[in-house]
Amino acid sequence: MELLENIIQTTVNSFDFSFCIAVNVLTYCIVKYIDELNGDKKVNTWTKRIVLFCSIVVISVIYYLTGSDLKLVANSAILAPVFWSWIFKPICKYFNIDYKQFNID
Repeated sequence: MELLENIIQTTVNSFDFSFCIAVNVLTYCIVKYIDELNGDKKVNTWTKRIVLFCSIVVISVIYYLTGSDLKLVANSAILAPVFWSWIFKPICKYFNIDYKQFNID
């Protein structure tokens, strides 16, 4: 049991979950804004990825300049897209606040 607790503690200490939330909220807001500007056109995947990358860079710079550990920031930057896919996106879909969904008939 002590080994499992040690593994969990090491994992929690290796990531900054507030970083992941900040990146995902910033990315969501920007993509949602682009989605509204596009009208009926769907935001393509590459646009979303570029926005995600830019959000990661901006939040990483802010965290680094405020004295966060570079390793912690790098680990959290890697976790952010996974956090979106597995946690944040399903929550958005559940509450029906996801990006536009298009039905092809």
